[in-house]
Amino acid sequence: MRVLFTDATMLDGKGGYFEHHDVLVEGNRIVGVGPRGSIAHTDVDRIYDLQGMVLMPGMIDTHLHFAGGDYDPAHEHDPVGVLALRSLEAVQRSLLAGFTTVRSAGAQYDLDIDVRDAINQGISFGPRILASGRGLTMTGGHVHHYAIEADGVDEIRRAVRTLVKRGADSIKIFAVSAGVATAGADVDVEGFTTEEIRAAVFEATRARKLNQTHAIGLTGIKNAIAAGVTSIDHGIFLDEEACQMMKEKGTYLVPTFGPFYYYAVRRKAEPWRVARAEPLLEPHRRSFRMAMEMGVKIAMGSDLGAPSRMKNGENALELQLMVEAGMKPEDAIVAATSTAAELLKLDHLIGTVEPGKLADLVVVGRNPLDDITALQTDIRLVMRDGVIYRDELNM
Repeated sequence: MRVLFTDATMLDGKGGYFEHHDVLVEGNRIVGVGPRGSIAHTDVDRIYDLQGMVLMPGMIDTHLHFAGGDYDPAHEHDPVGVLALRSLEAVQRSLLAGFTTVRSAGAQYDLDIDVRDAINQGISFGPRILASGRGLTMTGGHVHHYAIEADGVDEIRRAVRTLVKRGADSIKIFAVSAGVATAGADVDVEGFTTEEIRAAVFEATRARKLNQTHAIGLTGIKNAIAAGVTSIDHGIFLDEEACQMMKEKGTYLVPTFGPFYYYAVRRKAEPWRVARAEPLLEPHRRSFRMAMEMGVKIAMGSDLGAPSRMKNGENALELQLMVEAGMKPEDAIVAATSTAAELLKLDHLIGTVEPGKLADLVVVGRNPLDDITALQTDIRLVMRDGVIYRDELNM
């Protein structure tokens, strides 16, 4: 199939803005990009005249949870087969919301790995998934109810190797610090030691796998940066020293405002969870602004699903929250496209609109640079790998 998008307002994923542009897709690749009329309309199977609507790269969520579907205590004890089906349906909602690539940040029963494989085998459809499996934590650490518990360098090495054997693409290091969902532990309490985190990073890197963290408290964050993690996910308590360390080492910040917004603003949680989340809102925003001002690389991750009440498919709410915390809309879009692709080491394939990249494209009816909420309410078309999964253009 050769598909031509013509007369688009194009956001290229790198901060570029181009009016009246054409983009040609052949098979699963972008093969042409240029001003309107510069690409021949001959031998084209389908033409979308966008009349100024926005064409941009498929978005990337680097931190979410879809295993078991949206959080619902009534389904916690469903059979694994039912949970797998709920997982598939949930991650499909992210694709239809314009997120063509996602990274699972931990999953009970390694369900994200199985859903990824089912999609890759063509059993069903969904976004491109980088899976983490159960992830690892310390004994009694954050999400110890489903992660692999490991203590000390040797146990951590074995846990990482177990996850690699199971098929994980990315190793989730949960126990950098405690969390809002870790009832009974201060949210900033230190978890793994620097040596333990370094062992996890070393084993992941040796197996050519990604790594990511659950990192809230400052001491744990600094331990993780020193140990060489790729990203600080959450990063609620940062200081200038931590930001400088991140900048020097090229460590990304994945802020994940979504769950804390649901807990403390929408108050969609148990009273104890609301009470733990409320004091984090302002430090979180302050740390985010500090990281931006100091030049830390920021990638989008929503942390939806799991115990969060943020539903799968609501990923773009995270971009609204990033903008409300002080980021420009154009920078938030870059964080969800090219920067996210760089973090996942997929920037040679996705994250920008340019010839040679995979045809992961989204059409938006209104310009998200004027109103970032358009990415939640006005997605008109979603293409992943050259295949259209959502089409509301009626052409």
